[in-house]
Formats: sequence, C-alpha cells, structure tokens
Amino acid sequence: MQSSRHIARILSAVLFIAACVLSAHAQITTGTVRGTVTDQNGAVVPGAKVTLTKKSTNISSTQVTSASGTFEFTNLLTGDDYSVSIEASNFKSLLLTDVKVNLNQATDLSPQLETGTVTETVTVTAGGTELVDTTTSSLSKSFSSRQVSELGQTGAGNSGVNNLALIAANVTSSGGVGVGTGGSVGGQRPRNNNFMIDGVDNNDKGVTGPQSYISPEEVAEFSLVQNQFSGEFARSNGGQFITVTKSGTNDFHGAFHTAFRNRHLNALDNLQKLAGVTRNRADGDLYNPRYDYFRGGYNLSGPVFFPRFGEGGPALWKLRDKLFFFTSYERLQNGSAVGSPGIVVPTATGFTTLAGLPGLSAVNFAVLKQFLSFNPAKTGTLEACTLNMVHDNCPKANIIPFDIGTVNIPSPNFFKQNHAVINLDYNQSQDTTHHWRFLLTNGADIDNAASLPVFFTPIPLKQRLFSYTLNHNFSQSLINETRIAFRRSSYNYPVPEFNFPGLDAFPNFELDDLGISLGPDGNAPQSGIENNYQIVDNVTWIRGNHSFKFGGDFRKVISPQVFIQR
Repeated sequence: MQSSRHIARILSAVLFIAACVLSAHAQITTGTVRGTVTDQNGAVVPGAKVTLTKKSTNISSTQVTSASGTFEFTNLLTGDDYSVSIEASNFKSLLLTDVKVNLNQATDLSPQLETGTVTETVTVTAGGTELVDTTTSSLSKSFSSRQVSELGQTGAGNSGVNNLALIAANVTSSGGVGVGTGGSVGGQRPRNNNFMIDGVDNNDKGVTGPQSYISPEEVAEFSLVQNQFSGEFARSNGGQFITVTKSGTNDFHGAFHTAFRNRHLNALDNLQKLAGVTRNRADGDLYNPRYDYFRGGYNLSGPVFFPRFGEGGPALWKLRDKLFFFTSYERLQNGSAVGSPGIVVPTATGFTTLAGLPGLSAVNFAVLKQFLSFNPAKTGTLEACTLNMVHDNCPKANIIPFDIGTVNIPSPNFFKQNHAVINLDYNQSQDTTHHWRFLLTNGADIDNAASLPVFFTPIPLKQRLFSYTLNHNFSQSLINETRIAFRRSSYNYPVPEFNFPGLDAFPNFELDDLGISLGPDGNAPQSGIENNYQIVDNVTWIRGNHSFKFGGDFRKVISPQVFIQR
C-alpha cells in the first residue's frame, strides 16, 4: 500500500510538470513571438540583438539571442502588427515587418542573416498569412477586430461575439446536444463551454453561459481554443471562448456605428401576406406589427494628455509611448408588440350568468370582471362550477353553462441597455506594463411570464467588471503575470404593486379551464447578486529551447439570492 501511494505521488508530480511544459505558451490575453536566428549556412547566431516594436504605440523590447540562437517575447498585446529587427556583428541588419500576433498563440519566425555590415539592412514583409500553431495539439481559431465587427454572426441573437465559434472547425449548433451558448464544441454540451473577457472569468454560475456583455466594436480579438488545451483553462472541458478588448495607440482613432430596423423597413413574409397583414396603417387592424431594433454607439482611443505648467504658461504634453486609453459607449434596444395566441374569457352574457351564481365570491368575481372584460364574440361554453368562484363546494344549481370567447391581446416586449468600456494601458518600462479594464452595463428587460400584459413588469439588470494586470520581466528568461479582477452582476424580478378592495395582497388566480393565470409572475419576486473575486499569477521560465509555466488561479464567489414563490 505504501509503495502504491509513493508511485502515485511520483506519477502526479510527473504529470504536473508535463502540464506546466505543455502550458508554457498559453496566454489568455496576449500572444508570443519567438524564433531562432541562423546564418546562410543554417548555423545558429548567438548574441544577436533582437528588438521587437509595436507599430501603433512605438513600444519596444530588446533581447539577446541565447547560445542556441533563440529569442522569445511573451505577453504581447494583439490587434496590431509588430516589427522585429535583428543586428549581429559581421551580418547585415534584418528587419521583419507586419509580424502578426494572435491571441493565445506563438508566432514562430525563422530569420536568416546575410554576411555583411550592420549598416546594411534587409527588409522582409512577414504579414499576409494565417498563423498555424505546429507545437501543440490544441485547436485554435482566432478572429480579428475587423472580422468581429463586420461578420453578420456577431449581430444575431443574444450570443453576439460568441456566435463566431459556429464557423470554426469542430463546432456545431447546440440542437439535440443540450442548451447553452456558443454551440457544441467537439460534440460536448454547450454548458461545458468556458467564457473569459480580458483574462477574467465571465461565466454565469446559475444557468451557465457568458454573463457580462461585450460589444463587437470593442473587441481586439476573439479566439476559440479546444482539444487538449493547457491547465490555464481548467474550469471547463468544452470550448474556451476568449475575448480581448481594444487598447489605445499613439494616434487618435474614433468611430461611430449604428444598425436599426423597424416595421416600416421590414418586409412581410408569405404567411403574413396570406393572413392579410399589410404595411399600410390605414388598412385596418392587420397593420405590420411593431418590431424595432437599434444598436449604435462610438469608440475613441489615443494617448493620454496631461497639463504642464512652466514659464510659458500652461501647456499640454502627452506621455508618448507610455500611457494610452480606449473608451466606448453603446446603446442597444429592441421592442415588439405581437399578438398572443389567444386568451379565452367570458362574454358579456357569460359575466351576467356568473353574476347570478349563489355563493359567489364578490371579491374574486370583481377581480375577474376588471381584468377579463373584453366582450368577445361567443365561441363556446363552460360550466360555471369549473371556475371555482364560489365559497363552498359547487352545488348542482351552479353547474350551468356560461358563454366564452377568444381574444388576442398585443403582448409588448422590450429590452434596452447602456454599455460602456474604459481601458488604460501604461508602459512603465521595457520590462513592466500595466493594464486596467472596466466594463459597465445597465439594462432593463421585461418579465412577460404573466398571462396578461397588465401584469408585466421591468427587470433591472446590472453588470460590472474590473481587472488590473501587471506584466513584469525579472529577466529575459523569467516573466511574471499578475491579474486582480472583480465582477458583479445583479438582477431583480419584482412584483407590481396591485391593490384591490377586500384583499390584503393581490393573489394569483389559476383559471385552468380558461388557460389563464390571473396575476403577476408566479415565480416572482426573486433577486440575486453575484460578486466574483479573482486573483491570477503565472510565471514563465525559459530554459534553452524549453519553456515552463507555473501559476495559480484563486476565485471567491459571494452570491446572496432571494426567491419567494407566489
């Protein structure tokens, strides 16, 4: 027994070390550029100076190739091109431009130096191809900011950006597999998927799926990782849906966006035409029903300016190559008013019949008459006893028919949301960078679970997400990443305050024979808050041709809830 336990411990340690090796290049919010410098004969070039520069911010980082001619730059922000310059004695300088960095991937370069002087420069364009990771068995599909904002999938339904996964390999719709968001990845249930924004856990702990909203216009890159991914993605065994928001640059950039549709623009389908629906309001009640949708906003990014006071008076100066901002605002709303499938109610003569029942509850009958007096044409009859409107067991005298009819009541439905993002990036030095992210979303849905629209009520929805990331290079081969994050989400399903004479509290009348639940949502009131605290630290150690990554992820969730079933 002791020997078996000892062997198990050894195997566990081996597996842990292997996992660290496999996860060496997994970076949730960044990418990697690496390579081996050689000469024209294929011999490695040690001691070469390698400088990597991000074009939009002019931020540079310099390394010296190892004895085996290798270099590696980690924790690189995506969404922009980089350039790599290489200098070595007795060789011409080499400049690689348009080097792409994809989220959670390593860009492998194979620079080859030509014999000559350092003052001579050879320029090679490295852009234009899609990166293929040949070093791991995981599958990854990335989408650039332009793809995210322009592909139609991101504007369809409530999944938004995560819909892009459906056009990646090995992903199908969730039909027949189970409910959830993002589709079935590798044949698994959609509820096995994991969602992250800027390296922060974004999973709804209650019903699964993403919690905080993100606009397609704010995304620098979206990536789906699947199939034997590293230990950093240990929460779920489905697809890893990773979204990274944009950063600022040395130049100011701004954009406005809008998309809308309504009943005046929407075409009629064949079923509506056959039913007599028209686009002309003057033609009667079958006017094209309301369906309005609007999404619009702006984003602005650039360097941060600070006031400077000197002999010449106040002036403005910017921390060029140092501090950058990105901010965005979006308004999203839609509304509709579709007819219900039909509600069965007493006719005027039916109410007259019910009013003459002996032992009738006057209060209950008054409620019934106030909310169901639509006076429809007669379509059938019901027995008065089935409504249970009398105090005692229904006597035979009450088993009499009363007239009923069917009415269609427009059921309004709406959703509105205000969403904002503020991002700050500070380049303290070549070895230290800071990143702040803040997302705010205030929305309002409508609780339409009640049978009658008069009992519908707004549902306030609020979301907050904050994160701070510190990247620090202790040396060329020892890199640390620390992230602190807080996410909060709250919802509230209230009960409308209906008062009625003779009742202390408004009840729910379950009129099964009429198919009506007369009253507010039977599952309200309920409310909930989720406070999610997260601390992450990852250490990357580069040793020769090998990379090792160690880390930890601490999460604490505090989630009080209230549920009082009516």
